Amino acid sequence: MNRSALLPALLPALLLPACGGDESAITPPSPAPLTTPPVSAAPSQSAPRPSTVSDGRDLAACRDGDCEVILKEGDVLRFGTGLETDPLTVVRAGETLTITDPSGFTASVGGAGGKLQTGAVQIQVGESAGKRTAVRISPRP
Repeated sequence: MNRSALLPALLPALLLPACGGDESAITPPSPAPLTTPPVSAAPSQSAPRPSTVSDGRDLAACRDGDCEVILKEGDVLRFGTGLETDPLTVVRAGETLTITDPSGFTASVGGAGGKLQTGAVQIQVGESAGKRTAVRISPRP
């Protein structure tokens, strides 16, 4: 290759640092520092744990919309008529809790502390043990 043809092509790159050019054009910006989301006030109740749920596997305790139970795949939560909340079927339990209602609406929540709301109730997801998940069901605020 002809050296005289290469010099004009490289000249701008060689002169830029020597002329005090804008170094940001050749230096990649440093990554933004990682931040954590703001921490809200601690909830009044911690996420339920499988070993401490008050109603165990008694799903009928949830009819009034206020219970702590352990859910597994195939469970159906039924609520009293005064709550105007459709039955919920557990599609998946464990690290992720997935529920569906009769219309086919499906919701998933992963990890302890997650919440979802449906009808007149809210479901707080607790800790999981294998393919079971502890939940606290309470009236929707």
